[in-house]
Amino acid sequence: MTRFVEVTHRELIAAPVETVRAQFADLDHHIHHNVHPKLRFEVLERRARGARFVQEVRLLGVRQRDVFERSIGSDGSIEDRSVEGFNRGGRLSIRFAPASVDAQAATQVEITIRLPLPPVIGPFVRPLLEAQIRKEVRAAALEDKADIEGGGYLVEGAGPALSTQPGRC
Repeated sequence: MTRFVEVTHRELIAAPVETVRAQFADLDHHIHHNVHPKLRFEVLERRARGARFVQEVRLLGVRQRDVFERSIGSDGSIEDRSVEGFNRGGRLSIRFAPASVDAQAATQVEITIRLPLPPVIGPFVRPLLEAQIRKEVRAAALEDKADIEGGGYLVEGAGPALSTQPGRC
């Protein structure tokens, strides 16, 4: 039986939910603007409401390469499932909820990552792995926040993203 580690992080981003959903879903933007310097992405296939892509990361000194299947729900939520690689069977779920900051539109983002534990991981290593995942998820969320709030995300070159679409891949 596979054991998993699960970490959830919440981040409030001062931008409308449509903008935040679009930025999180836009793999091309993440690649071309190097939003996450510790991650490397390669899009293998684009679909109307998703994509297939490779993600590479180094976690606890181990290089991890995974192929993910992305699906974007009708509510704009994002589900990335690892179908091949180091974290096969793992998933990343991102949910978005409208919020406000100082009477301005904002978005509450909830990121949950669930990764399988290698059989060699003992009970003493698990807390270290959870702490490292929590640190990396928080750092990635802050990179997205800085990209969006700093005006780095544009939709079709028309200025700050105001698209009503759930995102593009």
